[in-house]
Amino acid sequence: MEHSQEGYKEGIDYEGTWDAYAKAWQNLHPDLKHIGDEWIGQGAGAAQSLAEYEALIEQKFIASYIKPNEKVLEIGIGGGKTSALLLKHCQELVCADISREMLDATRSRLGEDRISYVKLDGISLDPIPDASIDVCFCYDTMVHLEPRDIFNYLTQIPRKLRGDRRLCVFHHTNILSELGWKKFASEWQFNLMGKRHGSSFSVMTDNIMEQFLTRLDYQIILKDRQSVPRDCVWICQAPKTVNLPE
Repeated sequence: MEHSQEGYKEGIDYEGTWDAYAKAWQNLHPDLKHIGDEWIGQGAGAAQSLAEYEALIEQKFIASYIKPNEKVLEIGIGGGKTSALLLKHCQELVCADISREMLDATRSRLGEDRISYVKLDGISLDPIPDASIDVCFCYDTMVHLEPRDIFNYLTQIPRKLRGDRRLCVFHHTNILSELGWKKFASEWQFNLMGKRHGSSFSVMTDNIMEQFLTRLDYQIILKDRQSVPRDCVWICQAPKTVNLPE
């Protein structure tokens, strides 16, 4: 069946959702310092405090994999929580996000020393030069992305990477876990008829992600379902070229 444009309706408003969240954040969380400080990993079964969650992310998924001479691309930066952790371990950081408000919040938090900021449209990574990045890091972002949107990014990331290491760190939700199912059960009734709020969690599993990665010739180094029990974190090596499915 051929797909005509008439068959499509407006999709998920990731951009509007996170712009609005950033604008309302101070009123929602007057006692917190930075956007993202409210996400402490408790619902994911990973931590009980912000400090504990940041330590887990840094120790498990950053310190062991990021080298001090590397340029890192972070896709989906929120308010810069993981950006601040990455900056401690890399030479240069490219912060990319669909939300200009989140980019501005991160710039206010971290400044511009060793950091550049890139506005994305949710479809293309074209604003990022090809063969300019050593490591791609995406944490606490894919939990909100629909599987096809995740796959779309996976097809483009290899072109942005350089050298032989081509390391990627990906984190997404997993509704096959007990906590993942609990999250799904709390949201499904608000996201029907193909409509979905931009901050809701996607219906994603570790098996779907493994299919995506292997079909696109990513080499899986680590699949971690224990550190963040609700979700799944992958360490993998991106291919130098991608053969798109037909």
